[in-house]
Formats: sequence, structure tokens, C-alpha cells
Amino acid sequence: MWKRSLLATAVALAFAQSSAQAKDVLDLTSLGAQESRTASIGGDFIVQQIVPQPTGTGFIDSFLRIQQTGQERGYNTSLGTPLDDKSPAGGFTRAITLGEIPIVNIGGVDYRQILLDINQNVQERLSLNQIQIFQGNADAGTAGTLGEASASGDAILDGSSLAGSANEVFRLNNAQNNGTDVGANREIWLDFSLGSGSGSGDMFLYVRNDQFTQNDSSNITLFSQFGNPSGTYSSNDGFEEWAVLKGTPTPQAVPEPATTGVALSGLITLGIVGRLRRRRQPEVTKD
Repeated sequence: MWKRSLLATAVALAFAQSSAQAKDVLDLTSLGAQESRTASIGGDFIVQQIVPQPTGTGFIDSFLRIQQTGQERGYNTSLGTPLDDKSPAGGFTRAITLGEIPIVNIGGVDYRQILLDINQNVQERLSLNQIQIFQGNADAGTAGTLGEASASGDAILDGSSLAGSANEVFRLNNAQNNGTDVGANREIWLDFSLGSGSGSGDMFLYVRNDQFTQNDSSNITLFSQFGNPSGTYSSNDGFEEWAVLKGTPTPQAVPEPATTGVALSGLITLGIVGRLRRRRQPEVTKD
């Protein structure tokens, strides 16, 4: 009898430990996949794998490039290269204003639409572990410091260290990704092989427009962290790039987000047969 009791206790403990360490994964590793959640800061949001579209700088307007092998993180500014930012030469890493970010209406709700383009090699998947968005009255500068973070935790950019009275309007993860808090142990899985060319994008991020003060000239700072730690998949190739679409945004078929925050069904566009795999030349990582 005592052996059965001991076995039951061991199974219960193992199950509890496994549940505590479970990740809240937003899986965008299939064509057209979509996920909806409630952010730690910023209300409901949507992420969507981008079905192949026209590519290149004529269609997107970049504002942040970051690159480092393993784990990488950075935020946009025109004043330098904090953390793992790439050089601002050419205007690909720069300050942006709210007015540059297009508005898309989904299910009667206005969202701001931001595009992400990734680079991977051999290991095609990449983890996106943290996104924060700040709104202020000036370029955030290069003095930003990381708050809650550890070797295995998600970085959190300290808004008080940014210039321009930055107010945080969106945060993907609320605390360290320490394996004990599912709400904090969140990551987005991306797949480089699904794209069709340089600049076509791999993910749309939709953040509720009502989280922003509607001042088009205000400054927007986006911080992000990719790789392992603390995510499942490391960064291993060229830069990751945040951008906005040029011209009038035309969202793919995005359904109204579920109020319970459960995953949305992935949609596959008919007529797409085969996928062209992108291959950019690996860039030299920042020391």
C-alpha cells in the first residue's frame, strides 16, 4: 500500500513540476498561423505569420536591426547602438514616431501594425521572448538599462532609464522567464523557412491603438529579445529587423481576437505551392 502511495506522490510531484515549467508558446511555425493573448501591459494583442508578399526596402520601412549569436536584444534609437543594435548607418536603426505606424482595423478594433523580419541558418526556428513598446516625447537615447533579467530570464528594459519621459504601453512578458510562472514564461516561435524573400517579413504584431496617446509626433521605442536563453531556439545568423509597411496597410485575413486569449486558428492561403527559402549572407556579429 505504501509503495502505491509513494508512487502516486512521485507522479503528482512530477506532473506539478512539469506544469509549473510549461511555456506559453505562441506558435507561428506554420504558414498563416495566428495567435492572440492578453499582454502583461497593453491589453489584447495578435501575432501573425506573414504569408509571402512583395519583398524589399521599397515595401518596408525599417527602424531596428539587432544581431548576436545565441541571444540578442536591443531597441531603436538614432543616437547610437545600445545592447546588440546594428549600426544606424543607412537609417535602418532609428527613432520613429507614432504617426509612422499604420492602423489596421480588426473585428471593429483599431490596432497598430508592426512587421518583423528574421534571419536563421540551418536551425530555421527562432524564439522571440520579449517585446516592450514605450511612448515618449524624444528619442530614447542609448542610456537604457535592463531591469529584471538573469542568465535564464527574459530581459525587461527599464523605462525610467530612457530619455523623453517614456511611458510603457506594451509588454509581452511581465517578469523573469523563470519556469515557475506560465504568464511570464511566454515565447513566440518563428520559422525562417516560411518566408519568400528579403524584407517580406515573418510576423505581424498588432497592438491595440487605444493603448497609445494619439499624438502622431510622439516617439515610439521598441525593445525586443530573441534566442536562448531564455527561449527554446537560439539566434544563429544575420540581423533581426523591425519595420513598418509603406503605403496603406492591407492586413491578411485576421479574425477578431478571442476574449479568453486562446490561440487562433492558422489560415493557409490557397494557391501557394512550395516555399522559397531565403538565404542572406551572414553578417559579422557585434562585439
